[in-house]
Amino acid sequence: MKNKRLGLLILISIPLCSFGQSLLDKLAKEPLDSTQYVMSTFKGTRISIGHSIETRKKNTLEVSFMSRYWNTPQETSNAFVADRMCTRFGLDYGISNNFTIGIGAGTPNGIFDAYVKHRIVQQKTDNTGIPFGITLLQSGTYRTRSIIGIENRDSFGDKLAFTTQLLIARKFSRNFSFQISPTFIHRTSSSFNEDDHNHFAVGFSPRYKVSNHVSLVSEYYYVANPLKSVKTYGAFVLGVNWEVSDLLLQFKMTNNQIFNEDGFITQTVRNFNTRDGNFFFGFHATYHIQL
Repeated sequence: MKNKRLGLLILISIPLCSFGQSLLDKLAKEPLDSTQYVMSTFKGTRISIGHSIETRKKNTLEVSFMSRYWNTPQETSNAFVADRMCTRFGLDYGISNNFTIGIGAGTPNGIFDAYVKHRIVQQKTDNTGIPFGITLLQSGTYRTRSIIGIENRDSFGDKLAFTTQLLIARKFSRNFSFQISPTFIHRTSSSFNEDDHNHFAVGFSPRYKVSNHVSLVSEYYYVANPLKSVKTYGAFVLGVNWEVSDLLLQFKMTNNQIFNEDGFITQTVRNFNTRDGNFFFGFHATYHIQL
């Protein structure tokens, strides 16, 4: 009886083994998805003053503090480091690896901002497909007070501005990356008829890595149709980014004190030089927590 049962099990096992072997052969012939993507085109979600192509990883919370310091010709005594300063506190969160949201508030300018950021295309390491990465940024700001007085302030809607950017970047080598940022800015109001409500600009942002944790960055924004009621200049910055574990420290020299795209791109009223009131020193600390 036992021999009959053993023989029956052997007969049943033969076709099962054949089916399993056939399935393994089919799986072995399937092409493996070995696509690898370029990582860390830029170290942070911001290059220096403007956004980079990077998004935060899923469930990662980023806490940031930005500051600017500058002197003015009318004041000769420095209260702390410089005659004046302004700050911004921000929180950013990765909904997914390719989608990030963020909010922030600045003082004493009284600007509240929010943004969404979606990575559309990621550069591949084997240079197949599109040879660069693309990220879409949409941001909005609300001003509780005027900066240079170019907008109406009769209602809540008059104090709003919106920025749309297509961030296009390529990592050319381990050390060098470059980003171009076509930009559209819309202000909901204007105090002067000669000023457009819509502005078109483009940003240029190189990064060069000098060591494993330190890189040099720069940014410049050209505005095709600048304001006519007031003299403005292209926003410019030179900076150093220093990465320390989960903390990213950014030091910058720039010609504006505004933290938001619609502000520093179209409303920079000072040229870049070392005269009082024209030179701003900035500090930006970013810490991210994996939730």
